[in-house]
Amino acid sequence: MSALDIPLRKALRLFYAPQPLRRSILKEDIRLDRKKEEGGNRSQGGDFYLPFWSDVKQHIAGSNDLSEMTDARIRSNRRFKRLYPLLKDGVIELLAAKLRWSNEPVQIVPKSVHGNLRFEGIGGIIRIHDALHARVRGQYTRVVYPYFSEEPALPEEGGRLGLWAMQCALSEIDPDDVRIIDILRRKFFSPQVTPLKGNEESVFKLNYTALIAEWEHLKLE
Repeated sequence: MSALDIPLRKALRLFYAPQPLRRSILKEDIRLDRKKEEGGNRSQGGDFYLPFWSDVKQHIAGSNDLSEMTDARIRSNRRFKRLYPLLKDGVIELLAAKLRWSNEPVQIVPKSVHGNLRFEGIGGIIRIHDALHARVRGQYTRVVYPYFSEEPALPEEGGRLGLWAMQCALSEIDPDDVRIIDILRRKFFSPQVTPLKGNEESVFKLNYTALIAEWEHLKLE
């Protein structure tokens, strides 16, 4: 992963990660990129969280049960054994508290929401892919983007930065409809619950510029 082309959830994680963890993540990405440049395979087995998020969409749509799907995922791949049950519990609690929209009928839009936020002056791209797109009673929509990481927790500022990035990148979506969930902390961010302060663009750029500078420095080591 180049810091110049990075998913939003990973950017947010790196913005707030303790320095040793941040450095470790960046160095591992640089190692994998160099391996790919040398003709090797950069892949670490695909996106670890993608199967889980696909199951969440089915669960919200009412077409399958998340607990049963999680058990099946673990049987198919032991890598999921520790973290998937924790994520499953977090999603179920969030659904009970926020995402089920008072048990109103929910339709998952088959095509997920994608968008890119480009920083021309920095030369970087923040990618927002596979956001859950749901219609409630056929009357209004919610676009939900997940934050999966164990460390660090997504702070309030990070939630606001993420919402701002979504609103900019997903221009076809009503800005009030975007949501971010920190699944393991059962935490929910929305423009209503976590209103933007107006400084999100400058704070995001400051963090992103520092991240790119550190990535470029580590590449030289």
